[in-house]
Amino acid sequence: MSKKSCQGNHPRIPLEYKGIQVNCCKFTRCENFGLTPEKAQETELFKEYNKNNLNRQVRDKDPFYKITGKKNKISSIKCLSCTATNQNSSTTNQTIYVLKSNKAVHQELERISSYLVDVGTVCVNPDCHSHETNTYNITKRGKTAKGTQRYRCNDCKTSFTGKPNQRNHERTEIDKIFFKLLVAKVPLRQIKFILDMSMGMIYRRLDFIHQQCLAFVADRERQLYQSKSYERLYLCTDRQVHKSNWTNRKEKYNCEFYGIGTADSKSGYVLGFHFNYDSSMNPEVVEDEAGSVEDYKQLRHNREYARLWLKSDFKESSNAKNNEKKEIAGSIEEFINIKTKEGIEDESMSSENLEKTTDIPVKGMEVHNEYTMAAHFFLIKKLTKNVAKTRFYLDLDVGMKTWYIAAFKEEIAQGNSDGFLVTMEKDLTVDNKQAYVFDAKQEISKFCGHKYSALTSQQLYRVVNDMIIKNMESPHIPPKSVDAWVKNPMPSMSEPDKRISSFTNIDRYDLEHQANLYRKGSLHAIDRFFMQIRRRVNMFERPFQSGSNQGRLWNGYSPYNPEMYQKLGDIFRVFYNYCQLSEKYKDTPAMKLGLAKGVVDIEKIIYFDKYKK
Repeated sequence: MSKKSCQGNHPRIPLEYKGIQVNCCKFTRCENFGLTPEKAQETELFKEYNKNNLNRQVRDKDPFYKITGKKNKISSIKCLSCTATNQNSSTTNQTIYVLKSNKAVHQELERISSYLVDVGTVCVNPDCHSHETNTYNITKRGKTAKGTQRYRCNDCKTSFTGKPNQRNHERTEIDKIFFKLLVAKVPLRQIKFILDMSMGMIYRRLDFIHQQCLAFVADRERQLYQSKSYERLYLCTDRQVHKSNWTNRKEKYNCEFYGIGTADSKSGYVLGFHFNYDSSMNPEVVEDEAGSVEDYKQLRHNREYARLWLKSDFKESSNAKNNEKKEIAGSIEEFINIKTKEGIEDESMSSENLEKTTDIPVKGMEVHNEYTMAAHFFLIKKLTKNVAKTRFYLDLDVGMKTWYIAAFKEEIAQGNSDGFLVTMEKDLTVDNKQAYVFDAKQEISKFCGHKYSALTSQQLYRVVNDMIIKNMESPHIPPKSVDAWVKNPMPSMSEPDKRISSFTNIDRYDLEHQANLYRKGSLHAIDRFFMQIRRRVNMFERPFQSGSNQGRLWNGYSPYNPEMYQKLGDIFRVFYNYCQLSEKYKDTPAMKLGLAKGVVDIEKIIYFDKYKK
């Protein structure tokens, strides 16, 4: 038996880090679901297995999990209970999950949630013990010569300054029109022409507006977990892929980034939109430090820079077999079967589909998409802290379900959160979509015996619920899978032939309640935001591909600096939530969610500090 001294300085499974533990069984129907290493060691079964190992330099026996595989420095956790279930059943559940660094998830969470931190409320010293207790004893200590507020942590005696006063920039009278042009699909070069500005002035003005948008939205969204409460929220999550233009003219490789977003289905409010890119990291410095600590020799989940794409990792991924995207043709049932099979059989499959024509950025660093997704769901968990029950509808995409479960495992176990996968026919022409809608209306009319146009909203919901209950009797179940895909018969141009599968236990609800959950399943709220940002922000426009550029993509509007994706994404999210009035309902998503009483004037965002006073 291996001695503990032979295991190095790292535990078999990464320990919890500041309240985050993502390594556990994520099959919600398993008895080990959500059982973290810390909780496992407290069980009587674990103690029984190791009662004779006290004071002996041997590795503890783990009756719940087994560590498997070290290919490409990737190690995985295998649930023994799921393995035993598979051996005695005709179905095949996922049993293996790649180990991830809890510290890296926390680092990414701190990065994407930094806008919520009110200046002067958190100690900037990372070694201060106040970060462990989340209780901060900070007082004001005068001002600097330039008038910036100074603070002091009474625990570690560290002094630090707050946000410096905004530098007075020239031509403040054009701030509002500049903001409008950014969200009206006007390229920066055209803004330069229209407003007679230099490019340096444009980038400084854009940074100023971005800072003000973050300050404004932080003040509003802190209310979600500090003062407001909600009975239920129905949330939908999806992600976009964007490719920035190349910076190396010799190789001309694009950089591929993923933007994950979550929106409230009822109000349309977008709670977060985050990209897997960290502009604060210097690639040269990180590579040198990674080499000095021999990060390359460590298992990936034990690395100091586990969340970042290092050159060696990207080289290995680029040399892997068949990195090209696979086109899935056929019916929606065949699509579901293939995606389900991939999720079960390929436990090391990444949510990043790297192509041969992509590269990592030369400025800033790309973050492994899994860590950004995990951090995104932990941030949504923080924002929905005061929500009694949440319902998540996720796109059928690799990794999305895994990281939702990792963040909400306690709420799922308590029955306060449920998760669903959603898919539908994609890449259809308008004529095909109209045909699907026509057929769906015909089926509803045939089922209830009345014309579709004669049904009221309540009658339509009643009929659709009855049809869903009938569909639940014969769902589509992929081979060797326990997932049951139920057809939602509601006519929809945006989501034709929609199928929904629950991966949490909803059997505790009656059939009517289950039908309601299936009927409400949709990705429309977040897909509408994605559609709007592509149409209203020029840098998010789809690039074009020709037959002569060997698969490389170039777009005259795409940025060369990937940081622009996050900055413009933040600006548009604030505009979309608070300023863009619905022509049909005459309100904004923030008004529906209770974060605004009316349409917020753009000037109140740009000059937020003055209006706040």
